[in-house]
Amino acid sequence: MRKDRHQYVLVFFLFILLFTAIITNPSKDDYIQFSEESIGQPNPAGLEIERINFYFFSAYTPVFFDEYGVSYLGLFGKFIRISDGQFDYPWWLEFFN
Repeated sequence: MRKDRHQYVLVFFLFILLFTAIITNPSKDDYIQFSEESIGQPNPAGLEIERINFYFFSAYTPVFFDEYGVSYLGLFGKFIRISDGQFDYPWWLEFFN
């Protein structure tokens, strides 16, 4: 019976973690605000934001006149840099295009 209790507790914590990831998944507006704060000026007019949503996290890449910028992973309301930009598009994101 003790083993079953541990499994229920583990499943409960996993559910809480996944639920928290879903509700804190940053939106496109959050990324735009983050990018404007990090460069200190508004985004240029020709800039597009490519977003791939995985529900638990999202990947954001700015595209400026067909040139890819630095990709960020949005997870738990934070942004983590995952590429160096300028033609260094993450290979694993190509599967979702």
